[in-house]
Amino acid sequence: MNERETFLDKLRVTATCAVVMLHTITGVMDHTDMSAYPMEKKVFLAALDLICWCVPVFLMISGYLFLDPKRNLNLKKMLTKYCRRILLALFLFGVPYACLEQIAIEGRFELSMAGSAFVMVARGESWSHMWYLYLILGLYLLTPAIRVLMRYLPRPALYAVLAALFTGSSLLPYFAKLTGRELPVLPDGGIYLFYYISGGLFCKNAAGFRDVAGKKAGKYLGTAALLLAAAMICSRLSGKYTLQMAYNYPFTTVLSFLLFGCGCAGQESAGQAALFWRRTGELSFAVYLVHPVFLNVAYKFLHVTPLSFPLGVSLPLFFLTTILLSGAVAWGLRKIPLLRTYVL
Repeated sequence: MNERETFLDKLRVTATCAVVMLHTITGVMDHTDMSAYPMEKKVFLAALDLICWCVPVFLMISGYLFLDPKRNLNLKKMLTKYCRRILLALFLFGVPYACLEQIAIEGRFELSMAGSAFVMVARGESWSHMWYLYLILGLYLLTPAIRVLMRYLPRPALYAVLAALFTGSSLLPYFAKLTGRELPVLPDGGIYLFYYISGGLFCKNAAGFRDVAGKKAGKYLGTAALLLAAAMICSRLSGKYTLQMAYNYPFTTVLSFLLFGCGCAGQESAGQAALFWRRTGELSFAVYLVHPVFLNVAYKFLHVTPLSFPLGVSLPLFFLTTILLSGAVAWGLRKIPLLRTYVL
């Protein structure tokens, strides 16, 4: 493996772990009146600030790979290989999840639920974590056009497009929420295009992160990420700052860039270390697909959450149990040749 591949696998594995923790927390917050748990709410908000970089980093990894100018990609290949993979994952996993959701609501299983589940997936109504597959499917369809744009658009104009997306989909929505004013904003979804294109720009400038100056800069980026993370935690300690945004939170955007740049400039892994990151990274997509099963069984069927116990013990325990079980299932699923080749 080369340095680039190792660096991407490290980020992919770390982001997958962050996603599991993210859903461990949001699975509780989205269905609980947190006003009854003021201290736990502070902890949850601080933790979310520290881990919401995971989805932006996933998108930048995809952009880094699919917008690489050296890579030969066209619409046919995107449709027949990559889009097909996402569609298969959506229905193979989304339909059973939609069935489980109906069972949880109705308290029983009926054969007609299978057909309803298929329709639910087609309409984007399966378990919430599947939204990312719909998003990445849309970006894959846009990839050939984005590659042409990045090939022929002058670099200053491309930076201007990114600045407009960041301002309209992140900064202005943030100030609108903060001040309560009506401001002209772009759709929140614009930030995902911003991350995807940014990953492609990281790829174009990857060589600069690999020289001596780039590696030195990577250390500064890591330090800046730690300082920003500390400031984000401090902002939540009083409990008065409770503003929440999706992945367009400006500080999450900056933190995502710092972490991706730090990873890009990181130390090369070789030998057994590189092999470990590669094999672990190969499990990431499957872990993403299956991990909510264990959380939903605990939360919706057993009615047990991290709030049922002291948070300092329960939150790490729920996370570790989920990541270990998901990793074991992912490893087993990848042993099935058809799944490994066409889906996972």
